[in-house]
Amino acid sequence: MKRVFKVLLVVLCIPATLLLASLIALGVGYAMYWNVVRQTPGGLKPAVLPGDIGKEVNVFAGTGGIFYLSPYDTPAATTPFGMVRLAPDTASLFINKTALSAAGYYYPDNKIIGFSHNRLVGADAEEGGNFRIIPTVASSVAKAREEGQFAKFSHKRETASPGYYAVELPGLGIRADLTATPRVGIHRYTFKGNDAPHLLLDVTSVLGERKVADGLVWLYPDKREIEGSVTTFGTFGGRYGGLRVHFAARVDQPFAEYGILCGKTFRPKDVMAAGDHIVVDLGFAANPPKQVVEVRLALSYVSIENAHENLDTEAGGTFEELAAKARDDWENYLSKARIEGGTVDQRAIFISALYRSFLMPTVFCDVNGDYMGFDKAVHKAEGFRYYTDFSLWDTFRTLHPLYNLIARDEQRDMLKSLTDMAVRGGGLPRWPSGCGFTGCMFGSPANMVIAESYLKGIRDFDVEAAYAAMCRTARGQTPSGADPRGGIENYLAAGYISDETMSKSVACTLEYAYADDALSRLAAALGKTDDAKEFKEHSQFYRNVW
Repeated sequence: MKRVFKVLLVVLCIPATLLLASLIALGVGYAMYWNVVRQTPGGLKPAVLPGDIGKEVNVFAGTGGIFYLSPYDTPAATTPFGMVRLAPDTASLFINKTALSAAGYYYPDNKIIGFSHNRLVGADAEEGGNFRIIPTVASSVAKAREEGQFAKFSHKRETASPGYYAVELPGLGIRADLTATPRVGIHRYTFKGNDAPHLLLDVTSVLGERKVADGLVWLYPDKREIEGSVTTFGTFGGRYGGLRVHFAARVDQPFAEYGILCGKTFRPKDVMAAGDHIVVDLGFAANPPKQVVEVRLALSYVSIENAHENLDTEAGGTFEELAAKARDDWENYLSKARIEGGTVDQRAIFISALYRSFLMPTVFCDVNGDYMGFDKAVHKAEGFRYYTDFSLWDTFRTLHPLYNLIARDEQRDMLKSLTDMAVRGGGLPRWPSGCGFTGCMFGSPANMVIAESYLKGIRDFDVEAAYAAMCRTARGQTPSGADPRGGIENYLAAGYISDETMSKSVACTLEYAYADDALSRLAAALGKTDDAKEFKEHSQFYRNVW
């Protein structure tokens, strides 16, 4: 009996021990997590002070939370609607998992893998993360080049404000300061100690587990310049065949050494490479106790030549001057809505939300007006800025109505951009990103954006072309490859979409009725009486599923 009791005791002790070990592990893990998220940024002295309004913005708001429910925000150094959103890309506490937030930066992470130039904001879509710059030192460069770098950091030694970001990487003795123009990311890295500085440029970087292909890079050591291209297949870009992005970069210090990792082979002194995995290694002379290296990298979605023009046009001046320009641009936009009263926290919430409202859509044209259209050809924006990355299903309700009040010039340019997409792509998009339709979400939210803007007096765009695209979609005539209305035949024939026809049948019926109401109002304003009557009748189809 005693023996049986001992066996039972051992059997019971095993799961109890495992349970206790699991609880201890969870407790330790939570303590480590809490130690990261409770840290408050601001302990690092900034290189440029924020503006009077910008100092109330919390650029870290929306960067944390449960990772699959994260708001997908970023503390990126950027300008209003900027093509460049230059930000740290982070990795997780325990397993170095990246892109737990689709924007690349996740507040509960404690490691930085580098600083990349583009991303979406507020969208659960891994898009961008291109041309990541990884500052490191000679003693760590070989491993970082081959395996990537996971540099620990603390939010206590991090600071950011509209147009500016800075952080320390204490294990490497490096401080990173970042700012931006609309199309150029400006990096300043300060290296402390005797270890020679290195900068790695990952030409084929991307956020998360997304894919890239056909990377190209050229080095020009005598001019301290680098240029190249890559095709990215992000969450959205991968849906229309990939997005080609180009860059041109200039470094302010001569290269003491250089080389290229292509695939798994590092080639010292090489100046050109092509492939799907390319990392450039630039080494600089040690200059203790402090060495400063600056990099300016311009993007273009048209060509390397245009990236050089963007760089030459926008990136003149010192780091402080460019950071001050970004700050002042934000002060101008943040002053578009003035508030009085309220508590400190209420003001911060309002101004931080206002700041977020000017982060996206994205300027997609170069300084010369060139942009890649939805027909995958290059066009020139004459007299307006061409935008992309419209989260229309989300933003037609509140964001674009805000622009109708306080950013009417930008809204006009966005209407021109959407109309251009319809003309070159065959239909108005629901969630356009880069240079293509993504098929994301449902309904016809562009109808509401365009109709409301027109009815509120923004009319300097080709409303007839936009209207024609709306009618094609509403009548089930959208060309292949654009964003059609699913179940449209059933909707038009029966006055609703039946559940047997498609999923989301009720939701789609309501969406289409809403869009048809906007279309009927626009038709009436344009004097198209018969169309207005037709679409007004369609707008009442919601009653058939009530």
